[in-house]
Amino acid sequence: MQEIQLNKFQKDALREIGSICAGNAATALSQLLNKKIEIDVPEIFFVPVESVPSVVGEDRLVVGLVVRILGDLPSVILLVFPQKDAFNLASLMTNKKPINGGVITELERSALKEIGVILANAYLQTLTAFIGWGLVPTVPEVIEDMAAALVDYILIELSNFSKFALLIKSEFREKMTKITGHFFLIPNPKGLEVFLKTIKSL
Repeated sequence: MQEIQLNKFQKDALREIGSICAGNAATALSQLLNKKIEIDVPEIFFVPVESVPSVVGEDRLVVGLVVRILGDLPSVILLVFPQKDAFNLASLMTNKKPINGGVITELERSALKEIGVILANAYLQTLTAFIGWGLVPTVPEVIEDMAAALVDYILIELSNFSKFALLIKSEFREKMTKITGHFFLIPNPKGLEVFLKTIKSL
């Protein structure tokens, strides 16, 4: 598949977008949890949609927060966490010790949904300012499955999606916890075109 080619300045702009996304998300999460949360973005790039499972580990059990986006750019946000990290993320809000390897409880599911809304809004706030389009997130759906099955489910649900997703790898840090997550924005073809046009005009 053809790759998306960006020059050094465009890659720098993309990294700046990732940093602003992380800053907004860290501030929002810190306020929600009443704890100091730091978020780093070590990687941000475009990845072929069919490669998404391999990025997070195809045979790995993960927890996905699926957020459908309404507005000017219909798309899907997929927040993917290894199961253990998802439990740790939920525990930051529930203040209950996670039971690794167990089944997600309703309390943890509710916590993850609320965190998903906060993260989606924080990332979308930056992307909206960047491309100038209105983006409205819906309530997240929490899915626990193997990474490949999770992506297959989403693509079946989408009737019209682009061949590439924007990946923002995010590392969440709290005093006692470190969590790694992957943020994927899967736009429709027109949305991808607008996003790339904006970046390449820089």
